[in-house]
Amino acid sequence: MDSTCCDVDHSKHEVFEQATDRWDKVGIFLSGLCALHCLATPLLVLALPVMGEFFEQEWVHLTMALFVVPVGLFAFWSGFTHHRQIKVFALGVLGLTMVGGASLMPHEWVEFYGHDMVTIIGSLCLITAHILNRRACLCHEHA
Repeated sequence: MDSTCCDVDHSKHEVFEQATDRWDKVGIFLSGLCALHCLATPLLVLALPVMGEFFEQEWVHLTMALFVVPVGLFAFWSGFTHHRQIKVFALGVLGLTMVGGASLMPHEWVEFYGHDMVTIIGSLCLITAHILNRRACLCHEHA
């Protein structure tokens, strides 16, 4: 009986694991920062009108997406080429599409909280996908 934890060829696993692990950690951090931004902005709008206006600027969302999307694409594609788990890859792409799409969509097109909700849900998809991607990439052969 085969005692490996998955169908992946583990011959180059250690080198791959280090590179992918780093990108997933960056992706989790950036996705979490994005979700935190969207959760905190309405509170800042109420408490500090000047800060609220700053954080609701379209360029802030676009700048965040410019970091989140490439890191996510690299981490999810790299992970998928190793572990071949299409559900993890699809969840990551869904999250990237939601975050990227919401950052490109003019704020006037949606209700005030609709834009933030799409971004928050997208960020949660990204965080979940990065965690699942890390777990799949950290898989080791069982002794």
